[in-house]
Amino acid sequence: MQAYLVHDAKKQLDMLVLPEMDRLIPVNREVITEFISVRPDFSQWAGSHLNGLSPETFGRVVATREEKEDVCIVDEPLWQQRMSHHLGAP
Repeated sequence: MQAYLVHDAKKQLDMLVLPEMDRLIPVNREVITEFISVRPDFSQWAGSHLNGLSPETFGRVVATREEKEDVCIVDEPLWQQRMSHHLGAP
């Protein structure tokens, strides 16, 4: 199952999009920590319905992740910015 971390620059919001589960999850510190964890369990995440919309509908794709794989960063500068926002500066 693939998850997409997307960023809406106009609203300054981050969302996780899980198309296979038809889920849209607002990102906070807890959600992003789980997304980058060693063994995330996407099936346990609750959120609103996508209604068939693609991840790009909700913003720019920052990173993707298959449940049992590593995070694949799509936009490194934006990834660093969003991680600092949610987790604090390194």
